[in-house]
Order: sequence, then C-alpha cells, then structure tokens
Amino acid sequence: MQWISNRTKRMRALFILSMIIYPVAHYLLFTIYVNINTIVYAFKRWNISSGVIEWVGLHNFQEIIEKMFTEAPYKYAVQNTLLWIPLNIFVLLPLSLYAAYMFSKKIRFHNFYRIVYFFPSILSIVIITMVFSFMVSPNVGVVNAVLDAVGLESLKRSWLGDPSTALGTIFFFCVWAGIGFNAAILLGAIGRIPGDLYEVGELEGITRMKELTKVVVPMIWPTISTLVIIGTSSAFTIFLQSKLLSNGGPNYSTNTVALQIVNLVTDGQYGTASAFGVLLAIIGGVITWIIKSLLDKTTIVEY
Repeated sequence: MQWISNRTKRMRALFILSMIIYPVAHYLLFTIYVNINTIVYAFKRWNISSGVIEWVGLHNFQEIIEKMFTEAPYKYAVQNTLLWIPLNIFVLLPLSLYAAYMFSKKIRFHNFYRIVYFFPSILSIVIITMVFSFMVSPNVGVVNAVLDAVGLESLKRSWLGDPSTALGTIFFFCVWAGIGFNAAILLGAIGRIPGDLYEVGELEGITRMKELTKVVVPMIWPTISTLVIIGTSSAFTIFLQSKLLSNGGPNYSTNTVALQIVNLVTDGQYGTASAFGVLLAIIGGVITWIIKSLLDKTTIVEY
C-alpha cells in the first residue's frame, strides 16, 4: 500500500509539473529574457552589415529624445499615442458603458444589437481593417457614395489619404471596433448589481440617465477603472490599425510609437528601437500610475 501511495504521489507531481512547465518556460523566455535583452540592447549599437555590436551608453536614448522633438515620424508617433488615452477614457468607454446599460435593459432586438456590437471583436483585425478600408475608399467606398446620394458632395474625402482626416478615421475605427469588447465586460459587471437597487430607484422616480450615473457607474466602478488602465497601457502597443489602414501615413500623420518601433526593427536599428521601447515603457508606466492613483481615490462600492 505504501508503494502504491508513493507511486500515486509521483504521478500526481509529474502531472502537475507537465502542466506548468510550458507556461513557466514561456514566461521566462518571452517575458523575462526578452525584456532583459531589450534593456541591454538599448545601450548598444548593432551594425547588421558587419555584425559588430558595440556599447554606446546613453547615446541611443539621447538620439531618440532629440528625434521626438525634431523629426516628424517621432513627433507624430508620440502625439498620436498620447491622444489615444483621452479618446479611450472620454469617448470609447462612455459609449461602451451606454451600450452595455441599454443591453442590460433588454430593449427591443437587444440580442441582435449585442451581436452587431460584439462582432468586430471576434473577427481578425486584418479582416475588419480590410472591410473598413473598402468602406472609406474614395472611389468605391460606401461612405462617399452615401454623401453623394444625400447631396453632401463637398464632404467627400479620401478619408485615409488626406492628412486632415486620416487620424480621425483611424480613431473612429478603433472606437467602433473596441465598443463590443468593453461593452461585454461592462455588461457582465452590470448583471451582478442587485435588483433591489433598481427597484428603489424606480420608487423614487429617477430617470434612466440618473440610474446610469448614480446607481450603475458607482456599483461597477472597479470594472470601469480596470478598463481605463487597460486602455491607457494599450495606447503604447497600438500599431496594427495604423499599419494596415494607412501604413502610418500620409506624411506620418497616423504613426504611433509601436509602429515606429516596428519600423526601426525592420530597418535593423535594434539599439534605437530598444531604447525607444524602454523610454516609452517608462513614460507609459508613469502615466498609468498617475491615472491609477486618481482612480483609486474614488470611492469603491462593495456589493
């Protein structure tokens, strides 16, 4: 019996080890090792022609800081990335919250609307960017066709080819594609609010808007705060939207820091790309910490 018991324990330990060895190895290799290596490369210059790697100290950081204030690709990259933070907080999240609240009220055809809003979050970003680019195409797109049909020809644009509208068009795409995911998370939080609170509000005769702001928002504030933090940190990793829709153009007007880092890596400037990544990680960490500190000062309702 003792032998069977020991064998069972060994098998159990082997099973547990087999389950955790891959995620642990993955974390050590692609998170710890890659991040440490990135920091080390930030202080080096790699000549891909000769294969020579030399230590340059803070030169890469100085070069990046200078370019952020003097060269268009870097200035637009930082500016557009920082613009995403207020867009997420003041546009995307309120729209997602309102959509989730309306879904929770089970309005007519609410199940259909859920599918419509959440569908872009399921599809590959390559597919939805391709569809969206066809929609805003200046020649065959439905947007210009509709403007033409209703007599607003003067508003027709090459939406992704005009520097004055390209960034706004991509931001519109990001909001449209992001509402579904955020609304699904918020809808789950709203579903956990006790029904008694709604009944009390109905007895007091509060409006839907007051119910949303005075009951729903305070009760799901932890979830809202989490989405704010996620959206803030994701601003520094957005690049596929600009890459696939406009390739950072025209004239770098839709460039982002993540896309600029990808371009630097593609050009073989590994040291500069690493320094840019480290610098933005520090800036992003500080901004995220400030926003989190402000959010933590808001009273959290327990239920």
